[in-house]
Amino acid sequence: MPTEKEVVLIQKATIYDLMRIIEENPDKTYTRDELKKLFDAYITGAEQ
Repeated sequence: MPTEKEVVLIQKATIYDLMRIIEENPDKTYTRDELKKLFDAYITGAEQ
């Protein structure tokens, strides 16, 4: 089981990954549904 520090590090890395994905297309405006799909795809990919 990860320590509390490891969990925080993983959370920060996840947010960083998602920020980089969103910043790939800076002119795009995402809807709530698009963001949910993006997050779901990220989670599904991370679980494999």
